[in-house]
Amino acid sequence: MHRRCLIAVFLAICLFGCNAPTPEETALDPNVTPEGIRITPDVVYGHKFGMALTFDMYQPQNQNGAGVIFINSGGWQSPIGIFHKQTTGGLRLYTREDLETTKWETITGEIMTVNMSCFNIEPILSKGFTVFNVRHGSSPKFQMNEIVADLRRAVRFIRYHAGEYGVDAERLGLWGGSAGGHLSLLLGTTADIGNTEAKEEFEKGTGRVAAVVAYFPPTDLVRFLAYLKKNSPELLKIAPAVDLNMDDLKAFSPIHYVTSDDSPALIIHGDKDPGVPINQGKSMYEALKKSGVESKFTTIPGAEHGFFEKDADLALAETISWFEEHLAEK
Repeated sequence: MHRRCLIAVFLAICLFGCNAPTPEETALDPNVTPEGIRITPDVVYGHKFGMALTFDMYQPQNQNGAGVIFINSGGWQSPIGIFHKQTTGGLRLYTREDLETTKWETITGEIMTVNMSCFNIEPILSKGFTVFNVRHGSSPKFQMNEIVADLRRAVRFIRYHAGEYGVDAERLGLWGGSAGGHLSLLLGTTADIGNTEAKEEFEKGTGRVAAVVAYFPPTDLVRFLAYLKKNSPELLKIAPAVDLNMDDLKAFSPIHYVTSDDSPALIIHGDKDPGVPINQGKSMYEALKKSGVESKFTTIPGAEHGFFEKDADLALAETISWFEEHLAEK
């Protein structure tokens, strides 16, 4: 009997004691930050042309069972990584100061410095949300239909493996800004039931999400392209993905797909945005509201294309509140 008890204790330790890292284990694991965030970089969700499609996963110690899928897209291009860095002690989250001077390398090799403080994931992780930083094939190498297909695949892949990641497939939200906001709303309004004839099992599942948050999103690409050509033709050089024919502009505009069963959406927009006019976000909200979709529109006075300091804090607070409400355990 004594031996059986020892075996039972041993099994209990193996089964239950190994889930959350101890402080000693955290200190030794280079993929766990001092704050207890486990970072898993470059999870492969697909391949194209011999290259991997990847996302990074950030798991807090106090996972609440819900996940936020961040669509890593600016100008419909995906930078390599913006939330963590390699140090001599292992992987570490970017600080807010790091995010204020994030370096993006465009597909043409141009290095851009972008303030990404409004996408600081630390406050979201502190609430227990697991964050997935998803990259897609970048424009102009890949066209809009390929970009959207990559992201649909990513959502289905994360849903299929949700249990392994410590999250509920029915408690996933999408989050993004500008191009990422456009893509978040497009996926939130066009979720399908999956392809039952697909070769890969996960592709047979739905791509539906429970909530969307979009910062300063283009939503009507017909009007958006006309605006760029008239007011900011130089932006088309870094965002050629929207230089499409009329049929494709309509096909990839989320405002044309609004129906009553769409995912609840929060849209946040600055009223001085020179890159994406505020009416793009406002008209999408009005369409959602008219169709009976739970939605909210927040205007940030004086904000341009990007939120800084107190504006970034406001946007993040609203984002967290939206996800806490709509990704809560049923």
